[in-house]
Amino acid sequence: MTGTWMQNVAQSWLVVTMTGSAVALGTVTAFQFLPILLLSLFAGVYVDRIPKRKLLLITQTVSAIQAFMLAYLVYTKSVTILEIYILALLLGFTNSFDQPGRQAFVAEMVPDEDIPNAVALNSLLFNTARTLGPAVAGISIALIGMAPSFAINGISFVAVVIALIMMKPELLRTFPVKQVKSMVADLKEGFSYVRTTPLIASLIMILAFVGTFGYNFSTALPLLTRHILRGGPEVFGIVTSSVGIGSMLGAMAVAGRSRPTLRVVIGSAMLFGFFEIIVSLVHNVGLSLLLLALVGASGIVYTATTNTMLQLNSPPHLRGRIMALYVMVFTGSTPIGALFTGFLADYAGTALMILVEGSLCIIGAFVGIVYSKKNFVGIKSSGVPSSGTPDVQ
Repeated sequence: MTGTWMQNVAQSWLVVTMTGSAVALGTVTAFQFLPILLLSLFAGVYVDRIPKRKLLLITQTVSAIQAFMLAYLVYTKSVTILEIYILALLLGFTNSFDQPGRQAFVAEMVPDEDIPNAVALNSLLFNTARTLGPAVAGISIALIGMAPSFAINGISFVAVVIALIMMKPELLRTFPVKQVKSMVADLKEGFSYVRTTPLIASLIMILAFVGTFGYNFSTALPLLTRHILRGGPEVFGIVTSSVGIGSMLGAMAVAGRSRPTLRVVIGSAMLFGFFEIIVSLVHNVGLSLLLLALVGASGIVYTATTNTMLQLNSPPHLRGRIMALYVMVFTGSTPIGALFTGFLADYAGTALMILVEGSLCIIGAFVGIVYSKKNFVGIKSSGVPSSGTPDVQ
């Protein structure tokens, strides 16, 4: 994950320095996440049908190849914006299968009662890498250029592939696959469960707002660094790391909770939007770093709690499809949010863009409150292990 964050930072800075355009930055982000929006639901059906470990071995290998190709093009100084778009599209296609597979794989590695802690520890690992990766990438870009960030990411996948190979399949928790139907029938089964489970529907509704408008860090942070804080790649790395440090603290807080609740989901979504609004009004680097850490902390509490509640309230035979819906709404909505971010920043300014997106996150939280009350889902609702039936207090 450290290598992945190095590549994310290097790719964003590469596009900004090549084009100077917020629209181009939003476009490359859109290409990277558009396949997730279009394909992840179909991928979720396959995740429920095939061994997840074998699927991940394929997707991680392809991701490594993509990173090495980008490193070669940058090193030889032959890279064009079109090639960046194509490689971003390839990575997006791979992630449309990889991300639902990784999410659903959690329940095969740990028992249900440990899922909240497993998700929190995964978030801690993810955000430790978010802290290290951008900082290393910022220094690396400044000293030796962008190509090493992509090459290191490619090499880092070796560790992932080795870990997957070393796993003993007989020790994994496997769940029986229900009768395989047509693609359309399997998709309808997943949507039907979401529609008839108000708790799941509430979580997805809030996620649609936060994922689309709040979590556009790859597009917003380079613009914040360049146009508001007037910094270079070193400042960009520190800015991104500040979000990661806050996220690490948020993940540790979530790991200490044994029972995720809808109240925490709604409250953390509101705080996430509120801190983004304050960031848009500040031009001091030191204060911005503190506020971005708070953005990261509230954001990871929100995402980890949402993820856990979806895992616990998904029947085993539907978990791949439910987590694919999570990935589609949270990650797959990035093309919409990235283009929205890019155009709004170009025509209204970076500060107003961040303010508007923070406000939309708060609106999403209110939508969740209204929907949960309308459908008699108490704010203290929480997931329960294994049963697949929401526990409503």
